[in-house]
This record gives sequence, structure tokens and C-alpha cells, in this order.
Amino acid sequence: MTLVLDIPDSWKQALGLDTADAAGRVREMLVIESYREGRLSRGQAAEMLGLGFHEMETLLKQYGANQQSTWEELEHSTQAFKLLIEA
Repeated sequence: MTLVLDIPDSWKQALGLDTADAAGRVREMLVIESYREGRLSRGQAAEMLGLGFHEMETLLKQYGANQQSTWEELEHSTQAFKLLIEA
């Protein structure tokens, strides 16, 4: 899909789009925001951006996009941990 956006020149610097890789920056911003909204998992976001685990973690910290775990995720992690230590 090709998406064309008309952005005023005065916005370029404020949005960090005054670089040679403006399209890559916009793609990054779109994926990070979708992750922040809960539409994508970390793995999906990393795959879309072609990043490994540690690179993705660094990028999420850079954007301040670390999601809080849901109650269900915490319960699942707790149960998985209990099974590991009881084995």
C-alpha cells in the first residue's frame, strides 16, 4: 500500500521528518503508535520494522512506548512461573 501525506514544510522538523529517511521515520511512528494502542504485539511491531528483540526494546524505550502488562498477562506469567518452580 502506498500512502501519500501532505505535510506542511513547517511541520517537518517538529515531527523529525527533515531527514533523508523520512518515509522510514513515518513507518516507525505508525508501527509504534499501533503498538502503543494495543493493535500490535511487540513481536509484530519488531517484525514489521525488521528489528530483533533488543533493537525493538531500545526503540520502544526511545519512544516511551513501553506497555503495561494486562492483568491476564500477569496471571499467565505467574502461573507459568509457578509451574516452573514446582517441576
